[in-house]
Amino acid sequence: MFTLPASVSVVLATEAVDRRKSIDGLMALVKSAWGEDVYSGHLFAFVSRRGDRLKVLTWSRGGFVLLYKRLKTGRFSGDLHWPVLGDH
Repeated sequence: MFTLPASVSVVLATEAVDRRKSIDGLMALVKSAWGEDVYSGHLFAFVSRRGDRLKVLTWSRGGFVLLYKRLKTGRFSGDLHWPVLGDH
């Protein structure tokens, strides 16, 4: 269990992201496609197409942190209820 300050938001990708993307590729997506500040300290979460891998990118104390979780069995989409966004 992680405890986050109230000032930290979790930004969840609503579409699958290529799991081969590393810090630089995910940073580019956050900055260009989402228009978010990658240095804000917020958590940016990305799920793989198969739904069994999750990456979380954040900035902390002068460097980027990339957390990676691969499920042994099952999928995140079955365990979590991902939000569905309509057209804006």
